[in-house]
Amino acid sequence: MKNAIEIEKEDLKKILLLLMNKLDASNHNTFVLDQDLYWNVLDEELYHTYKDPKDLTMGSLTDDWRFLQNVLNGKREMMICISCKQS
Repeated sequence: MKNAIEIEKEDLKKILLLLMNKLDASNHNTFVLDQDLYWNVLDEELYHTYKDPKDLTMGSLTDDWRFLQNVLNGKREMMICISCKQS
């Protein structure tokens, strides 16, 4: 069973802009994340929702944030992987 969804680039940009406006309107300048570690499902198993994943790995928000900081500083390149057919 496949449930495909098509998202227009302009709609995605509008949503991101709304999120940025909400962030700017917030009185918070920093955010505390109380939990660092999370379960990560491997890409091969991510969308097999009727089967339990066999190989869970551990993810870290600290590592994820470090990666994003490296992207901001030009030390890493942002990779966007979209596995869908383009219209």
